[in-house]
Amino acid sequence: MGSVDLFCDNNPRLIERNVIDFIVSLRDRGLGYSAIRNYVKSILAFYKINDYVLNTDKIGKFIPEYKKMKKDRAYTHEQIHKLLDFADERLRVVIYILASSGIRIGALPSLRLRNLEDTKITVYENTNDEYVTFISQECKNAIQNYLDMRSRYGEKLTLDSFLIREQFDIRDPPKKAKMVKAETLARKLYDLSVRSGIKDKNLPICHAFRKFYSTQLVEADVKTELRWLLEGHKLKGNDSHYVRTTDQRLQQEYEKAINHLTINEENRLKMKVETLTIEKSRVEKLEEKIRRIEKMYQK
Repeated sequence: MGSVDLFCDNNPRLIERNVIDFIVSLRDRGLGYSAIRNYVKSILAFYKINDYVLNTDKIGKFIPEYKKMKKDRAYTHEQIHKLLDFADERLRVVIYILASSGIRIGALPSLRLRNLEDTKITVYENTNDEYVTFISQECKNAIQNYLDMRSRYGEKLTLDSFLIREQFDIRDPPKKAKMVKAETLARKLYDLSVRSGIKDKNLPICHAFRKFYSTQLVEADVKTELRWLLEGHKLKGNDSHYVRTTDQRLQQEYEKAINHLTINEENRLKMKVETLTIEKSRVEKLEEKIRRIEKMYQK
């Protein structure tokens, strides 16, 4: 830890002075917030275990200010579309799930077919972090195509089968599917971003999907508390203890964002036309009702 002796005295005030001197020496060596904070956390934990009460507020004032090194951002519809253009059946499913459900890449490997009910996905099943979210229709179609492909090559799909499995040689497919690692999927997505030409230092390969998802929910005016639940977050304050929202209510709110979460432009326009058709029908019914009421009062 350099030339500063942190353990030279039993006096807490002198220990604090030594810790501060140590922080200053690290700053002089050019270390930043994260590195210094990790060192200091270890030191303070050591003294806490040994029953030394130090003024952590005072020590903390000497740690350099946190500076955000990069301005990360979400994928756009066009960038996700480019990824899909270069993806195989499996990666298309990965991309669609990440974009339309907002789940983290680490949640994908453990998903089983039983966790998918139509467009509803149960994430982190049987854990304290379990929650429910949904997928778009185009994602559901991609999943079906992927499962059909696996069936054609001899895989016996059951409710316990992995939703995403490890890649296999179609000339000699294994009898039993193995769980794929999140790191493997992340590496494949990285390679895909390079091949598709969208790689950018400000575009986190996996987390940019989650940012896309959250952004689209906001753009669709999804209720904030329900958006938190759809993102797998806990409600704040007493709400986490008392509010029990049904899956049906969550789906109702999610459906407000489906058009925003749909990647294919043709599908988005089709959904928009269908929505406008429904709205037009409702307006026409209201107009007809108004005309009938007017006739009643004219008599």
